[in-house]
Amino acid sequence: MSRIKSILLLTLFVLTTSCNVHTFTFGEGPSEGYSKVLKQHNFIGGFISNKTPIINEISNETNYSIVIKQSFIDGVFTIFSFGLYTPTTIILKK
Repeated sequence: MSRIKSILLLTLFVLTTSCNVHTFTFGEGPSEGYSKVLKQHNFIGGFISNKTPIINEISNETNYSIVIKQSFIDGVFTIFSFGLYTPTTIILKK
């Protein structure tokens, strides 16, 4: 019985510790040292999305970087909501 629990715990650990990270750099990239962390709220595994919070921040910018990731905490929310709520962390660097 303890062997099955260990395997399940190890499987759960492996599934929840990975994260997806995508970095997009525009122009020359960030130069000001400005960084802002925003959350995007997605639903039903990411098929339905709330408004994108980053659009207003970069409307007139030419040199910036965007990092889009699903962190460990975002993954925990996804697992406990059975995929109905899937948050994403967006980091804007100017």
